[in-house]
Amino acid sequence: MGIKQSDNFLRWSTIGLLFIAMVNAYIDRGNMSMVAPVLAEELMLTSARKGYIFSAFLFGYALTQIPAGRLVDRFGVRRSYTFFYFLWGITAALFGLANVFWHFMTLRVILGVCEAVSGPASFKFIAAHFSKSERGLASGVFLAGTKIGPAIGAVLAAYLIEAFGWRMLFVLSGLVPLLWLLPWEILMRRIENRKDAFAVFQEGPSEESVSIPLRDIFSRAKTWGIFLGYFCYGYVWYLYINWLPSYLYDSLGLSIKETGWWSAYAYGGLAIVTVLAGFIADKLISKGKEEGTVRKGFVIAGFLSGAAVIFLPFTTSHSLILGILIFAISGMGLATANTWSIMQTVAPSGTVGTFSGIQNFGATSGGALAPIIAGYLVGDTGSYGMVFVMAGMMMAVGIFSYIILIGKVEPMIFKNTKSKNNENDRIHRVGHHGETDVLEPH
Repeated sequence: MGIKQSDNFLRWSTIGLLFIAMVNAYIDRGNMSMVAPVLAEELMLTSARKGYIFSAFLFGYALTQIPAGRLVDRFGVRRSYTFFYFLWGITAALFGLANVFWHFMTLRVILGVCEAVSGPASFKFIAAHFSKSERGLASGVFLAGTKIGPAIGAVLAAYLIEAFGWRMLFVLSGLVPLLWLLPWEILMRRIENRKDAFAVFQEGPSEESVSIPLRDIFSRAKTWGIFLGYFCYGYVWYLYINWLPSYLYDSLGLSIKETGWWSAYAYGGLAIVTVLAGFIADKLISKGKEEGTVRKGFVIAGFLSGAAVIFLPFTTSHSLILGILIFAISGMGLATANTWSIMQTVAPSGTVGTFSGIQNFGATSGGALAPIIAGYLVGDTGSYGMVFVMAGMMMAVGIFSYIILIGKVEPMIFKNTKSKNNENDRIHRVGHHGETDVLEPH
């Protein structure tokens, strides 16, 4: 590929920073679920109100996913991420000053808006600096941060709450990670100065050159498959992020520390499987296996594993319940990195930021509904049985999306696509494998 060892170090080091950023992001998101049992007593929160606080983040996050993707495509990865990372750190710290229900609601929405750039920026970086046979591992390492974050956060939060109280938990989680910005700026500026060294990964037009109207993008079944498939994944994932600690604490009677550790086991298993699944899929593809078959096989296996929670209402054994939860949550990692690799292949060159926003919009839309629906179900029935049944059903719908709606894993073709960098304002058509035909305007 013609990549020097020094350039290889730069791009993988940046993946390491993106991993750390997502660890931080998911600690910030998960802190509220760990604090919820304590806040419920202090603020007299009902299950429904807890659900609204959990979902407030996701409403802000979901509604700004597509705009964030367009922003990243327009202004680039470094500037977009730097600006919003700083804002989310300050917002996360301000939770330590919150006193009433609406304070938490407002701050959760703002935090969601600030973190919305993380997915589109990260996947745009991966698409521009890694080949197709490397993206599974690169995506897996980055996405492991979304699983390690809750694992570390659950244990860390449990100890900090007991040692210093919940307010200091938010202050430290928000301000300390701002140190990340220094190595981020240094590495990204070096990479920008070495832009030509990574041109080998550009398939067709420049990654910042293609503009496709959203109405054309949403006219395709593949787009809706990406959206719906990750809507289902996001529904189940954010259900766990927000309600797993409360379920372990309220229904199984675990202590705050035990809740933190068992949550960490589930999220840690998911992180390990995410990286391994991305690595193994890449190896199979590099040995000549068809990319779409491999990626979709892992996705289907991951969704089937996640559906195992449908059996939870039919057992009362705490050890079996914990085993099923760890199996189901960890098993979802088979799908995680490969769903994003599918998106990167399907998206025409230059639109990865936009399509990342669409996929994350699907995940966060489902995730925004999950805590509210779960809150009402728990409040009305007094148990989590129907919550887990719905999670299993969502996994089944997700399998349908990847098999039927996405279909063959190949780049979408859009005719009459304008290239921003073409000084003659000619028209480009993005075809299979990113090849570009240049046509004169009509």
